[in-house]
Amino acid sequence: MNDMPTGDMDYGSQTWTADRVRAMAEVLADRGDLLLTTAALGKGEMAGYTEIVIRSGETERAQQYDTAVAPAHRGHGLGLWLKAEMVRRLRAEHPGIGEVETDNAQENTHMLAVNRSLGFCFHRSTHEYQLDLRTD
Repeated sequence: MNDMPTGDMDYGSQTWTADRVRAMAEVLADRGDLLLTTAALGKGEMAGYTEIVIRSGETERAQQYDTAVAPAHRGHGLGLWLKAEMVRRLRAEHPGIGEVETDNAQENTHMLAVNRSLGFCFHRSTHEYQLDLRTD
């Protein structure tokens, strides 16, 4: 996720360990949210994954969290496959969910193309601003 296109925004670099992933999942579970993950493994390593969250009490809309493909596995349609499998899973396991909301930077052309091919349509535009308060 550290190399996803974000335009001029600087989100820094994040390190995700197994413990950090478990802690994030616990936070979601503690507030009653349901985390669904679909992953692809390649040669003993994570090749890619996608995550959807159904918030506690939500009956119609799921929130797309991350979708990421490791650099060595890009260019083969894995991101599309992962998200398509998640849509299939949502339909099978949670038939009441009729919408998935996601967001992408305009510069993330690959994921925007994946989303369009799956039938996602534009909903709204948001803007983020960043102010660097560090002094030199």
